[in-house]
Amino acid sequence: MIRKTLYLCFGIVVAAFISLNACSSNMNANAQENKDEQSELELKKLQEQKSVWESDLADKSRFTLNLKLNAQERSLARSHAKSVTTNLQKNNFYVHYLLTKLKEANIPLEMAAIPLVESGLNPHVHNKGAHGAWQYVRSTGYSLGLKRSRGYDGIYDFFASTDAGVKYLNRLYQDLGDWQLVVVAYNQGEYGVKRAIGNAQKKGIKNPTANDIVISRTARTYLTRFKAYSDILKNPQAYGVTLPNIKNRTAFRKVEVAGKVSSLHEAARLSGASLDVLKKLNSGYTSDKIDPTRGLLVPIEHADTFEKAIYGKSAEKYPEDIPLKIKN
Repeated sequence: MIRKTLYLCFGIVVAAFISLNACSSNMNANAQENKDEQSELELKKLQEQKSVWESDLADKSRFTLNLKLNAQERSLARSHAKSVTTNLQKNNFYVHYLLTKLKEANIPLEMAAIPLVESGLNPHVHNKGAHGAWQYVRSTGYSLGLKRSRGYDGIYDFFASTDAGVKYLNRLYQDLGDWQLVVVAYNQGEYGVKRAIGNAQKKGIKNPTANDIVISRTARTYLTRFKAYSDILKNPQAYGVTLPNIKNRTAFRKVEVAGKVSSLHEAARLSGASLDVLKKLNSGYTSDKIDPTRGLLVPIEHADTFEKAIYGKSAEKYPEDIPLKIKN
């Protein structure tokens, strides 16, 4: 009986020891996990203090086209370098999003020159039937899912139109297999480029490039500008300019405002953000009225103030590394 009692006591002690060790291991694991999370947060903060041009979004390895500029293209780059940097600065709220979307889709960074050539990143541009930062004609916009309703036009929404632009560029590349041909097709039209490729192949050119096909003078000029602008992004120092210091983080947060705020003017008053900035971030709105189903994009530095004003307390912060879903 005494022996059984001793065995039982010994078993209890062993079980307690194992339990204590397991608890200690869990505590150590939790401590290590907290330490890792803290390290990640500190690293993220350090990365965000850098300019976006010093981040992995704009790393030299992201320039993959190996473009060779001729004298005319280099001259054009010199003459346009200051206007490119000015447009980047004026529309700095858009740059991080644009570079992020290109990287996510594994599209060469040179293609960031497309909306720069088209509009200088200005979402309100319209010219001869083409609209917005990416200068879509209406039929192309509709085919890419850019919706239009009372008080909202997706073709002028920089973020929605950029999502569409990335989709369109990838679609063209899948069809054409060459990024310079994609650039030509963006200007001249896909079917015109395919016809030019077919003509070149009939002449014995097996894999025609943009230099081998017959394209319009306008498309050739467009390609020249594209190469010049993309080289400014890649080698700004060669043209005597510095790319503007743009923070390496999402510039805004989406706030749901249904039943709380109905106008941009009211949102500006409550958030402390300027009306011009709100209009720039919400460029798809065609009036002061906010569509309650779409919400509002607010500068990240004003988002907490705005959420406190409309909800009475800070809403849970959105992780800035989660891609924003833009509703067309």
